[in-house]
Amino acid sequence: MKLIVAIVFILIFSVALIFSILNFQWIEINLFFFSISLPLVVALTIELFAGILIGYLVAANEIFKLKSQNSKLNKFSDK
Repeated sequence: MKLIVAIVFILIFSVALIFSILNFQWIEINLFFFSISLPLVVALTIELFAGILIGYLVAANEIFKLKSQNSKLNKFSDK
């Protein structure tokens, strides 16, 4: 099983590495009052991590609500 996980990891890493090498041109990102220039792969990586963070925060919020609801139901069932 560990060998399969290692092979899948190496495969995904290789595809990501090839993707980043092929997309290293510089781009300009215009933000409201200023603009920044950076490689496309860096911009995509920042967007990826921002998406992961947003997804984690939304999931954590839902988990917190469910734990709160579970706690209330446990208190109700103990009575």
